[in-house]
Amino acid sequence: MTHITLPQIQAAYLTAADVFDGHTKAEVGAHALNQQHGLNINTARDLINQYRSLVRGTEFKRSLSSMALDHYLASLLNDRGREVAENAIAATWLHIAYYETTAKTRMSKLRSRVTAFQSSLTGPVSAAIYDAQLAAAVVRARKDGAAARKLRLANATKIPQTQVATGRIFIRNPDVIAEVLDLAAGICGSCQTAAPFSRKSDGTPYLEVHHKQQLSNGGEDTVANAIALCPNCHRKQHYG
Repeated sequence: MTHITLPQIQAAYLTAADVFDGHTKAEVGAHALNQQHGLNINTARDLINQYRSLVRGTEFKRSLSSMALDHYLASLLNDRGREVAENAIAATWLHIAYYETTAKTRMSKLRSRVTAFQSSLTGPVSAAIYDAQLAAAVVRARKDGAAARKLRLANATKIPQTQVATGRIFIRNPDVIAEVLDLAAGICGSCQTAAPFSRKSDGTPYLEVHHKQQLSNGGEDTVANAIALCPNCHRKQHYG
């Protein structure tokens, strides 16, 4: 995304809100931002689309500047409340996971901004935020490589922490997930067949990490207590 100014971001936010609320069409808003505020037309479209994704809590793929993220997050909290702000946080973590996978880069600035905003919220946050943040953490853990992961795993606590997040959740170690997936090499640990498909984001085999003794039953969050399973075998472990 080309460099844009705060006034342009503020104008884009207001236009995107009008589009989302049905007061104007997306393309009309994008052209207005281009003609009246000097925004590149594609950047204007991106900012309008990203607003929608943030409000809904869904992944977006086009890059978003840290300045724009700061303004969007703070404004969404003020204008649409806590629930939408939490959706925006989850969407940002999903974007980070996607971008760090496909662009082969580390989004340190965006990570620090969303982490700071998330920390500013009092009380428990939604489980959707935790799930999206874990996805981003696993991407980074896999990028770090086996040697760095093994060093951290050797010093990691085996008993996961818990956190209230619209219910009680376990704070899972992303290094455990990354290590188990790498060790599986694309083969289900139960039926011994290849993963049913590859992830669209990076082409890696899609397997799910399952704890042999469930964390809720006192199981440890360790490589030894985890196994990579195809979705069918994973469901069988829980419901079969």
